[in-house]
Amino acid sequence: MIAITQQGLEYAFRFKAKASLTLEYVPAKALNSCNEKTATFFASLITSFANANGGTIFIGVKSSRGIPKTVEPLSDNSLFEWLRMILETEITPTITDCYAEKIVVSANGDFVIGIQVPNSHVAPHMCSDKRFYKRSDCKTVLMEEYEIRDLYIKGKRPQIELFGVTNTAGIPILSGGKFQTVNFYPRFMVKNTGGCVEQFYKVEISIPTALNNPNFNTMADNFSRFDDGNTIYSFQGKTALFQGEIATVVEPNIVVTQETFPIFEQGEIILRFFFSSGVQTKTFHCKELFLYRNKPILASEFVENCIEK
Repeated sequence: MIAITQQGLEYAFRFKAKASLTLEYVPAKALNSCNEKTATFFASLITSFANANGGTIFIGVKSSRGIPKTVEPLSDNSLFEWLRMILETEITPTITDCYAEKIVVSANGDFVIGIQVPNSHVAPHMCSDKRFYKRSDCKTVLMEEYEIRDLYIKGKRPQIELFGVTNTAGIPILSGGKFQTVNFYPRFMVKNTGGCVEQFYKVEISIPTALNNPNFNTMADNFSRFDDGNTIYSFQGKTALFQGEIATVVEPNIVVTQETFPIFEQGEIILRFFFSSGVQTKTFHCKELFLYRNKPILASEFVENCIEK
């Protein structure tokens, strides 16, 4: 999600970030009249993001075919306050953690308005026109009845999702400027994105056995089984996972040498999340996930015939 900061706005222009299910540009002229029609437009746009995957809205940016072209700065502070009022009064229920910021773009204090919309835990959200909207094909469209019903059901159950993977940079042991081994210590984190507390959940991770350090302290006690060249570990959630809460659940040690590099190049790490509402599976390609100095490691970078002791 692009941040609603000067850096985020510059990023959108530099990389020509195209409008999508999670990104929208609104020209300044959309705020020419702060009337009921305009209020409904912005309320429907914002709720469409909250009822889908969340996202970022930049107001004061003219786009062409979804690509940002020019900044159309705003100068009237009352417009910003009016939009904040829309967030509070034109949307039911109020979208928690949805916020607006002024992004100053000139020495005179002219600004673009950024709105960050979360994937809401209490969706569906109704617009002031008594309708429900979603994002589809980069547009704001009406939700079908079954979609509204599904969101109400989702709001009453937990939903465990992969939040992110950190510590994916390699730590090498070097010899003559080449790798003897490269160690990775990734942390896999999950988040409860649902609308209620998850009391019981389990995470299972499958690691290519040739790359796995079986004696790593955080993993050794959770061994489950071997399966077709992979080592499987199972982790039971020790405490309840509350709405919006993030937890680190797995911290393996991946070891790459010249001998095991072919497995690293082709291998996959697979995570499965078991929780009360279902099962989710995430697959990572080792070579794409684990990097050294932000670049994939290569076989030619290893000392030849290195045998790990």
